[in-house]
Amino acid sequence: MNKDGLILSIDLGTSNVKGAVFDSSGKELAMASIEYFLLSPSESIVENDVDVYWDKVREILKELSLKIGSQIKDVIALVTSSQAETFVPLDRHMKPLRNAIVWIDMRSISEAREIEKHFDVLKLFKRTGYPTVDPSWPATRVLWLKRNEPQVFLKAEKFVLLHDYILYKLSGKITGEATTYNSSYYYDINKFEYIHEMLDFLGIKEDKLPEVVKSGTEVGHITEEVRNITGLDIKTKVIAGAMDQVCGAVGAGNISAGIATETTGSAFAMFINIGRPLMDYNYKLPCALHAVPGEYALMPYSSTGGMVLKWFKDNFCREESETAFKSGRNVFELLDEKAAKISPGSEGLVMLPFLTGAFFPEYDPRAKAVFFGIGINHTKGHFIRSILESLAYMMKNDIEAAKCMGIKIDRIISMGGGASSDLWSQVKADVCNIRIDVASYTETALLGAAIIACVNLGIYSSYKSAVKLIVKIRKSFKPDALNAKCYEDGFRKYKELYKRLKGMF
Repeated sequence: MNKDGLILSIDLGTSNVKGAVFDSSGKELAMASIEYFLLSPSESIVENDVDVYWDKVREILKELSLKIGSQIKDVIALVTSSQAETFVPLDRHMKPLRNAIVWIDMRSISEAREIEKHFDVLKLFKRTGYPTVDPSWPATRVLWLKRNEPQVFLKAEKFVLLHDYILYKLSGKITGEATTYNSSYYYDINKFEYIHEMLDFLGIKEDKLPEVVKSGTEVGHITEEVRNITGLDIKTKVIAGAMDQVCGAVGAGNISAGIATETTGSAFAMFINIGRPLMDYNYKLPCALHAVPGEYALMPYSSTGGMVLKWFKDNFCREESETAFKSGRNVFELLDEKAAKISPGSEGLVMLPFLTGAFFPEYDPRAKAVFFGIGINHTKGHFIRSILESLAYMMKNDIEAAKCMGIKIDRIISMGGGASSDLWSQVKADVCNIRIDVASYTETALLGAAIIACVNLGIYSSYKSAVKLIVKIRKSFKPDALNAKCYEDGFRKYKELYKRLKGMF
């Protein structure tokens, strides 16, 4: 294998598509990012035109090829990182039959409840890694489609995920990837096979689904279309990377026990390396496949993470947005400055950040966001800080559950947009009373995908050797004892607030 070859990574995010080119030492040679908007005609429906995703990938490929010029010929592989669960039915020509149903869509609540009643959820937990039936799982979307859009259901030749579709557009082959299918609710993460009892209940055969391969598998070579867009050699390999949280964990160096990563992007997720499958129904922490062969992780998550702060910025911070635009600064830096002036605990203001329902440990899709304890003394800075603290409380819930399961966490590596805020990282360290490290390279999903490709191409002999050379830590945040004590009361209020309001959502 040519160790001088370059790797091109694509990351399919919830609100943007990113791409980067790396050399084999993990150095970024070029990077590009393009945002897109989702379609949400009602509170529970979130869709997107499938062509939008591919159009944005094409734009990313064109931009990267222009940025690296003649070096495009040195790219030996194109590898993917992707959101999970986003669902796409295809016709016999592999054309989308409708808009993609995005992973944060909640339309199939009744279908989720029906699946939950029909199956022994505890037994399925042992096979899927998920303790509850969530409306975002593709199994619920198949059933919803069957009942609400029967013509689409009958015409569908394949039911795929967004990751599969983009791999198809890149390689011409319909392929699924195991870590992305982890949360399909019809895939066994121990045996690496479909769960036929679930397929029978949904009314589909296995041939309606793609072949699922393990993370890092070469699925083929680029298509003529991709070659024409980029100038890549037609022999350039296409590699199925992993689900974005898994890629992010690899890109941050989370490949061994005792390390956890947390991502505060649009969504929030933790990835707690455990080394083996562990499904404990007492705590209901989701268990996920790792890209590292034979490894597993606990993966609590929430569909609302950094989007809570973005929502507040978009709706209540026009002045700050205008100031940032005029001065050329990042608006979130201005919000940080306001929050930094407020003492820990936000003077009693507590937020529940459940804009699109609550996941672990509440598992309540009907939950709503709440600001509690508003007083005449509270300013915009208090509200901003309470948002930062609410996500830290969510994270503390995850850590406490993992510890109760006997999982030791020595340190947490922070990723995503939230990691760019030193204030937010310190708040997380103080609330959770644990060291928070921030990786030097922030686009960890892109880097992790590249590492997955390098290991599986034989450029590195192991994930350990690759991570040791490539991954660096930019800064560490140690907990402040006084702040940690203060936040104990805030965390107690956070948990009690949900319990008191649960029946009112």
